[in-house]
Amino acid sequence: MAEETGSRSYLPLFIDLSDRKVIIFGGGSVGLRKASLFSEYAHTIVVSADFVPELKELASSSSVELVSMDLLSVSDEILEELVTDAFLVIPATNMVELNDRIKEFARRSGALVNRVDMADDVVIPSVIKRGGLTIGISTLGSSPALSKYTRKKIETFITPQYGDMIRLQDEMRNLLKGKVAEQKTRKAILWKILEDRSVWEALEVSYEDGYKIAYDIFQEHISKKG
Repeated sequence: MAEETGSRSYLPLFIDLSDRKVIIFGGGSVGLRKASLFSEYAHTIVVSADFVPELKELASSSSVELVSMDLLSVSDEILEELVTDAFLVIPATNMVELNDRIKEFARRSGALVNRVDMADDVVIPSVIKRGGLTIGISTLGSSPALSKYTRKKIETFITPQYGDMIRLQDEMRNLLKGKVAEQKTRKAILWKILEDRSVWEALEVSYEDGYKIAYDIFQEHISKKG
């Protein structure tokens, strides 16, 4: 079910940002936070007259590109050129009127907009990653504090072993496809591995230990079948 904020209706999605361009306007702490997130997924450009030292450091060690420019005096033509072909534009300056102007040009170019001072086309969630598991948390801007609180709560029981379990389940699934014809039976074995406490405890030691116990469960089924 889509979540609604005012006249907007938001649907949580996972989007492939490879080969996409994300432009952030503002080189302060907010711009840094946004660049730190998006640089892992997309070609990220930060436009500002000044940049905090951490942002310069990030640019030297990642795909972040810094464009030095006085946004207060930038012409319409240059601003339009900057947002051309952008997938997402993030006005992150400390001036509302400037953010409004950037948003206007972003909309003209067909880009999505993420405002840091209000809900817009895109709301960026608080993200938890555990290997192949990704969890996004958002209150749609209503309570950033609760988003952070919820993330910390979830992080206490969604441990790094969840990432290992995803890898283990994938390997076991591929193994089962070659040995067990019935999909229902394969599913039952995978659930048995998933719910086995000894597998989780072994994963806390090492992936190899967890794999060995999971493989023993697999072998037990194959032996019974034989």
